[in-house]
Amino acid sequence: MRHVIVTRFSVPRLDMATASRHADCAWLDERLALFRTWFVPSAGRLGVPVILLCSTRSADYVAERTSDLSWASIVVQDEWYGGWCGAPDQIVTRLDSDDTVREDWLEALDRTPADADVCCTKDFLRLDLQSGQLFSYRRREPSPLAAFRRGLNPYAHDHKHLEKHHEVHVMAGGPYLLQVVHGNNLSNRTPAWWRLDRRVSRSRLAAFGVSDQGGAAQ
Repeated sequence: MRHVIVTRFSVPRLDMATASRHADCAWLDERLALFRTWFVPSAGRLGVPVILLCSTRSADYVAERTSDLSWASIVVQDEWYGGWCGAPDQIVTRLDSDDTVREDWLEALDRTPADADVCCTKDFLRLDLQSGQLFSYRRREPSPLAAFRRGLNPYAHDHKHLEKHHEVHVMAGGPYLLQVVHGNNLSNRTPAWWRLDRRVSRSRLAAFGVSDQGGAAQ
């Protein structure tokens, strides 16, 4: 099946305190900088199309500043849970625009059961930019990285509620996701101590397309 990656880049949030940021140029510039530092080196090397979901008011601004990325395209979406779906013959991966995915993610998806409509992970790596430390991390519910078959809407439900709405296949062999905590995350909070399995070596960053110092791995 064909692969595509989608990220909800600048869609109005449900929280009224932050909903207007989708059209704020200063906020968009911050998101674009994070996108260039983390997402682009990782997803850009996978050789598949990437969809950036943007609001009507931010789409042109983002399109102008990502025009050099031949693999990326803009789709307008103004509803947090709405609208864009992949084709029935695609596997659609949802990935946050400031996170990265391991280099063998697509191959791992191709090995999952063909009847699994949604594939997810529950363990991942978490990079704390303030301390510079890298931790392995676990959740009871699905992580933000998930893949959808048969034209399902990848953003119809929050990731932590996927198991309430779908038969979910939890993938082994991870972690496949590197989540970056940079201080401007709108939804991430410092995790409880028991969710951090252990500190791990930053040498593991290379598998996610980024160097030990951040940016593209050589």
